[in-house]
Amino acid sequence: MKGFLIFSILVLGISLNSCYYDRADKLYPSTTCDTAKMNFTNNIKPILTNNCLNQGCHTTANPNASIVLDAYSGTQATIAGDKLINALKYLAGGSKNMPPAGKISDCDISKVEAWIKRGAPEN
Repeated sequence: MKGFLIFSILVLGISLNSCYYDRADKLYPSTTCDTAKMNFTNNIKPILTNNCLNQGCHTTANPNASIVLDAYSGTQATIAGDKLINALKYLAGGSKNMPPAGKISDCDISKVEAWIKRGAPEN
């Protein structure tokens, strides 16, 4: 009985101590999506790089479907007619659903939309 009590106290102590170092920001990430002050270089290009360029698609060297997204000018051309947004949202009107590996996050789509609504500034 005494051994069980000591064992129980040790397990309880270890259990409580293990939660001490948990960080709320890591366990419960923010669900807000900041779409203020979007610009191409700092906000949009990283989204395009991670989802459209790192797979070897839509670069100047490999312009799949004649779409180049590695430069501001090419991205500007894709905005016309909601072609970029429709493709990212997997909606009709996009040439294809992009990226083919799966839809990007709603937050990233919101950032691209906010950027376009602000006139798609370069910087």
